[in-house]
Amino acid sequence: MRSVKKDFDNPSDILQSEGCHKKIQHALHEKNQHHFTPYYYGHPDKVRHDLEELYFGKCAYCETKVTGAVLRVDHYRPKNKIKEELTHRGYYWLGYEWSNLFPACEKCNLAKSNAFPLEVTGIRVTKPPLDSHGELDKYSCRVDSPSLLAEKPLLLNPEIDKPEEHFVFLPNGEIKALTEKAQKTAEICNLNRADLVFARKTIVDSFLKKIKRLADDFIEDIVDQKTLHYSLKLLFLDLLTAQAPEQTYSQLGWFMFKKFELFFVKRLGIKQQKVVWKAFQFFNNGKL
Repeated sequence: MRSVKKDFDNPSDILQSEGCHKKIQHALHEKNQHHFTPYYYGHPDKVRHDLEELYFGKCAYCETKVTGAVLRVDHYRPKNKIKEELTHRGYYWLGYEWSNLFPACEKCNLAKSNAFPLEVTGIRVTKPPLDSHGELDKYSCRVDSPSLLAEKPLLLNPEIDKPEEHFVFLPNGEIKALTEKAQKTAEICNLNRADLVFARKTIVDSFLKKIKRLADDFIEDIVDQKTLHYSLKLLFLDLLTAQAPEQTYSQLGWFMFKKFELFFVKRLGIKQQKVVWKAFQFFNNGKL
């Protein structure tokens, strides 16, 4: 999960259409009995397309790259009955709310389902915010509105939270929660499931293997220092690229670079460590 900037005041066109407005009115009347129409919140050429562009085709929760039908449109606040409070009818009034929609891979979407736990001191919103004309107060439906923030969700939101303050990535491909919100988010979305850990570890190990081979070639006099530094510079640039928002698991890429010593240097032999760490310091100082 990484931070994403969404313009809450500029939803997809279809969410502002007359047809969608009528659906919202139906939902307000029918509540959790409403038949939600994916045409408005999940159309592949409209909302889903806009979400895919915003998130670079990645799952909002695990950052796995997904395309086409595999990409689901997830409701951050469940539109149907929530798991934690069976008497709650779900946030049916947010079923077509732009700030409540995320792109999600099938596995995260299924794992999350209707879960939406709150902190002990959170105040659960149980009714839609209506104005004097019986219309939805759109501002109060935004995920960053005072009433929804006061719920104190335990599920991280990449559009208002800063995931890098809640999670750290480890060289073995696992993520470690630093906060209660991170712990609950990891549990709900199963962010340490085997396939995710393996995929992240594969990326780390691939960089480590290349770094180790270059250091060994230099130590064994197969390459000279100039060639070593040039090759390592290219590899360090690849590490910088790995943290670009369009890259799969880009938050892992950020940690690999920022915690280079933990991810790579400390996993090398003594001679290798000296060679690689010195080159990395040169790179950071613009001398490589």
